[in-house]
Amino acid sequence: MKDELTGLDNYDEFVPKLQSLINSLEDKIIVIDYSDIKHFKYFNDTYSYKTGNDLLADYARLLIENNENFIYGSRVVSDNMVTVGLYESRNKEDLHQQICMRNTLIENALRKKYKCNRLRICTGMYFITNENNNIDAETVISNCNLARKIARENAREDSVVIFKDEMSSKINHEIEILSTIDSAIKNNELIAYYQPKINSETGIISGAEALVRWQKPDGTIIYPDQFVPIIERSGQIIQVDYFMYQQVFQFISERIAEGKTIVPISINVSRQHFKKLDIINYVKSLQRVYNIPPKYVEFEITETVCMTDTVKALNFIRTFHEMGFKVSMDDFGSGYSSLYLLSELPIDIIKMDKCFLQTQNLKQKERVIISNVINMTHELDIQTLCEGVETPEQSEFLKSVGCDIQQGFYFSRPVTREQLQEIL
Repeated sequence: MKDELTGLDNYDEFVPKLQSLINSLEDKIIVIDYSDIKHFKYFNDTYSYKTGNDLLADYARLLIENNENFIYGSRVVSDNMVTVGLYESRNKEDLHQQICMRNTLIENALRKKYKCNRLRICTGMYFITNENNNIDAETVISNCNLARKIARENAREDSVVIFKDEMSSKINHEIEILSTIDSAIKNNELIAYYQPKINSETGIISGAEALVRWQKPDGTIIYPDQFVPIIERSGQIIQVDYFMYQQVFQFISERIAEGKTIVPISINVSRQHFKKLDIINYVKSLQRVYNIPPKYVEFEITETVCMTDTVKALNFIRTFHEMGFKVSMDDFGSGYSSLYLLSELPIDIIKMDKCFLQTQNLKQKERVIISNVINMTHELDIQTLCEGVETPEQSEFLKSVGCDIQQGFYFSRPVTREQLQEIL
């Protein structure tokens, strides 16, 4: 039975055919590649489903025509297609280049016919020889699919990815994170840590940044870089952010009720919030419950969000200003800085990324850049904070050029709520 749209094998028939080929393999090498068209949904929504079906038929035809070693293939679902080729050569780099060239030819043909330059083919590859043919076809296809998913996240030059064993470990780690993060929130495994911010002139703590840590029941600490990017892609970061906001509001409220010193605490805003901006209603609900002075909370949005969603970022800043909160731009200078943002967006504070302090002994050019950024932001009535301060020399230089606030390991690593209370 064939797929009516593409003429490729039905998937249920394709799998046993691949398994039979694997079992009978002798001296040649089997190349399995699993591909899809990035932005195909956009194409469907823009050009109609009929045109999308026409494109898929052409896509399948070109997969065959541009691979002289093609044996058979299958459309797994939608635009996801898997093909099998039998080769004499065992040079994996050459085979990788052949698939890259094939994809380029197909992309050019499809773009020319359908007038859509956004189309890009992403491919995962797997090689089978008589040395590793003790593997089942379903596992091979799954491995190719994992490599394809990685290819979708890569830059243009890496749109064809060869499967490696460590990819399975990475995917398994992601699955574990995604499947357990909700229960981690429910079971209070997430903990708010706080990294102090220091006033350059006085050397006294003038604020803190709330940072999440995940403490497993066995005491193991999982740091943000190990799970935040994963849950940010899935959208689960929103619930983690809400948990952190509640922790911060409660902490400030308790300090005020006890008559103890409190400093402004900044909390991060994921780019996921800018899809619906439900964060506004959530923060308003926290205000109704805790009724803390807004001057004690600062919301950090990243420079990337400001660049990609400038209108939404502007609405966000204006709304939070109306509520009495300050808004800072995080990661300023991390790679996509656009100075016009500083004139377009009414930011209260810019957090200069730690990339400005890449060397312990600052070079003259670095000193010039830092001092001029600080002077410029001051003229725009924006406060400056520099992250990543690790040495007394860096700290003294920042103080000398008028940097308002400093943050980094030189002063303190992120600390627990109890440790911050002692510092205050």
